[in-house]
Amino acid sequence: MIVGSVALLVLMVVVSFNMFGRWVGSPIVGTIEIAGLSVAVGAAIAIPYAAREKRNVVVDVLASHLPPRMRGLFDAFTFLLGLAIVGFVVYIAFKEAHYAASFGEVTLVVSAPTSPIKYLWAIGLLLLFLVLLRDIVSAVRKAAKR
Repeated sequence: MIVGSVALLVLMVVVSFNMFGRWVGSPIVGTIEIAGLSVAVGAAIAIPYAAREKRNVVVDVLASHLPPRMRGLFDAFTFLLGLAIVGFVVYIAFKEAHYAASFGEVTLVVSAPTSPIKYLWAIGLLLLFLVLLRDIVSAVRKAAKR
């Protein structure tokens, strides 16, 4: 969580200094790139954390009317669907990060390497995958209770 907080602090400082720099006629070059990389780091950390802490929005119009056992099966199914999608995205994210690292991909203005951010994003998605796996086990246990 500290990494995400530092990323948001960097975003705030860079954008603030850029605004002041524009006012005096000397904006920071590459502010948009630095801000984008900072947001990517923050999101890569925040998404699995929010899923682990159950701080995401859940709309359970249908599931709220089901008995607890059926609700557990319904939850397991939806988590399994999410797991499949996130698993595919994890594969693609690691593949893209490896591709960026192998060619030395950098941003256009400040020439910052993109592969560390892409690897961090892939690791964040992998953590989300593991959280969803844990949630499936929890939902199946809930459905197995009598």
